[in-house]
Amino acid sequence: MANTRTAEQQNALNKQLLDAAHANNLAGITQALKDGANVDVEDEKKLNSLHRVAWYGNTEAVKVLLEAGAEINALNDYQNTPLHWAAASGNTDVAEILLAAGADLTLKNTDGTTPSHNARNSKHSELADYMQAIGDGTKPRPTPQEVGLDMKKRNAAMRKPIGKHTAKAVAGMEAQRQAALNDPSEGI
Repeated sequence: MANTRTAEQQNALNKQLLDAAHANNLAGITQALKDGANVDVEDEKKLNSLHRVAWYGNTEAVKVLLEAGAEINALNDYQNTPLHWAAASGNTDVAEILLAAGADLTLKNTDGTTPSHNARNSKHSELADYMQAIGDGTKPRPTPQEVGLDMKKRNAAMRKPIGKHTAKAVAGMEAQRQAALNDPSEGI
């Protein structure tokens, strides 16, 4: 069945999702997604819901958004990813979930800092050391199973032709993620 929502109705759903994420409201996030909000909708600073809940440390909301197909390496207007935000706020559990889903440790923001630099600069040295060890290949990335992330749901959601996500793009990203998991020198 075709989507019969008007642009105004879709914008209202998208705002509902952003507001719920800003309020760190898991039930509101879940309802907005169920009602059809765009999981990757951004506010005026290019922050999406995943950025917000990564900052707040809401592990369940992070999983819900990832399982709904949220862009793992979405960039805000300062080129920060959700992993940058989790690192800066010291949210190790969220960082582990993002890493298990394939977040890129090497992306630099407009200040030239990676997520592990953000953690160190924010006095979260244990988290910075953990991410550095994963980046160096001396520690393995956590697996989706270890963090309770349902990759089948995520992969199914990402195959829906919504926004930037297409089956072809997802297949390419998944192939790159698998190559990196099998050979850390490949990078993600």
